[in-house]
Amino acid sequence: MVLLVPDDSEDLAEEVFGTSDDSGQPKAQLDDGEASKATQKVDLDLDDAPFLEDEEEEEDELAFSEEETPLLEEKKKSGFDFKSLLKNKMVLAFGGIILLLIVVIIILLFRSPEETESPPPPPPQVEEPVQQEIIPEEVVEETPEILIRLDPFLIEQRDKDNTIRFLEVRIVVSTLEDGLARQFKQETYTVRNALFYYLKNKDLQFLSDKNNSDKLKKELLAIINQYMGFGQFDTLLFEQYLVR
Repeated sequence: MVLLVPDDSEDLAEEVFGTSDDSGQPKAQLDDGEASKATQKVDLDLDDAPFLEDEEEEEDELAFSEEETPLLEEKKKSGFDFKSLLKNKMVLAFGGIILLLIVVIIILLFRSPEETESPPPPPPQVEEPVQQEIIPEEVVEETPEILIRLDPFLIEQRDKDNTIRFLEVRIVVSTLEDGLARQFKQETYTVRNALFYYLKNKDLQFLSDKNNSDKLKKELLAIINQYMGFGQFDTLLFEQYLVR
């Protein structure tokens, strides 16, 4: 690097080349030997003055630092103010929520399948009862049973000791046929005489035996039905049966 020292060089130039007066002509001229000695002296003086280079380097560094300082200050001013951000409660709360969400997502992603809750089973399907059509049954009108009561019989009998005994009998027949009932009423007198004749001629020992009750009923029922032309009686009951 070549440094220019204006004051010393002008003095040296005047010494070497001589001074000039106001008319522009040199006052004195040096010979070639003196001029070469003078230039050598200047070069030696510059080499022997390293402090001049240090001063110039310091000046360049100061100038460079002065140029960099406003840029750094601008960077600091335009930089992110982290301290003021930490003082903002809303920012801290928002950051905490985001952090919590990230933690929850990580837990859910790395959670084992066994730990995941199985969905609840679907509710059992309730089968709606099928309403069956109820077909109303045909109501069969029951024909009222017709009961026909005969007047009581009082029949005189003699036992084995020839003692007079009396048989009291009240007979009831039943039917569902109205025509048969009307015919019986018409033939009541005839039927009654036939029944009386049968009981009168029957042995008192047979009539007194309870074991002969069913047989006696069948025989009396057969006597009644032989006089009926519109139907037959199926039932005969003893409303009263007494031997005294």
